[in-house]
Amino acid sequence: MLLLLCAAIFVVLALWGGEDAPRRVAATPAAAPAAEPMVVQASYISEAPAPTGPVVPLVLPLVRSDAAVVEALSDAPAPAETEAEIRYITASSVNVREGPSTEFPVVGKLSRGEAARLLWTEENGWARIILEGDGMTGFVSGDFLSDSAP
Repeated sequence: MLLLLCAAIFVVLALWGGEDAPRRVAATPAAAPAAEPMVVQASYISEAPAPTGPVVPLVLPLVRSDAAVVEALSDAPAPAETEAEIRYITASSVNVREGPSTEFPVVGKLSRGEAARLLWTEENGWARIILEGDGMTGFVSGDFLSDSAP
């Protein structure tokens, strides 16, 4: 029985075995004729095309580190800072949005009495605000903003 099993394993390995096993010619599929490679004509432009508009020279400012220049700049008055317009939320909860309408996604929420700096107001009544503490910016409806704290 053992001898029969070994003979069967040998025959199987001989026919369908590893790389050293003899191959049957009939089991090999016929080779397909080699297809002609497709050749595509490519073009190469060796030089960049000439600009069509007028040529504008690059002019850089002259920077000097003279003591007189530094002194003149330090004596100049500082620009006046504009006073920030602080607004307070009057509703119990207000959505802060990415854009100036309810069609934009909500980026945060504000509660009654929270202060925000008004950057500008859109024509449709929405106000661009920034929260000083966390730097969150967005739009809220101007109907929910007041000059005085509630």
